[in-house]
Amino acid sequence: MPRQFFYISILTIIVALLACSNVRRLKPANMIIGIATVGFSLVFENILGTVLGLYYYIKPEFSVIYIVIASIFIYPPLNIIYTLFLPRKRNNIFVYTLLWIGAMMFFEYFSIIAGTVVLTGWKPFPWSVITYIVTYTWINLFYAYLQWNMEKSSENRI
Repeated sequence: MPRQFFYISILTIIVALLACSNVRRLKPANMIIGIATVGFSLVFENILGTVLGLYYYIKPEFSVIYIVIASIFIYPPLNIIYTLFLPRKRNNIFVYTLLWIGAMMFFEYFSIIAGTVVLTGWKPFPWSVITYIVTYTWINLFYAYLQWNMEKSSENRI
């Protein structure tokens, strides 16, 4: 069950990304967020999971492999989808982000129930909530910077 949940999650997320990219056009800023997420996830997951041993994916001896797969095929597509539909108004961003944090907590909960993620010291409350707040804060700030920078550079071309 743990492996099935892991790979079904990947497939579902990739299909969702493809569907969302048909609704909203992918921009370079979305892709950069995805690429940055790979690095962020690899560092974050390896420090907390492998180095500190707070959790592992599926089996401890193969956890690093699953961390790498998740860092490429789960978190970047999710963050690209997040930025594709990111509202412009600050209050709307706040509500939208709270909904995403709730959705991520549900995803994490089902990952734990399925045995895909095994907690050995990590506590979803408060650590996952804090982690999602930090993650979506950097995504919002970096995405806003990317959009501002790309708009500025397109103005200079005219």
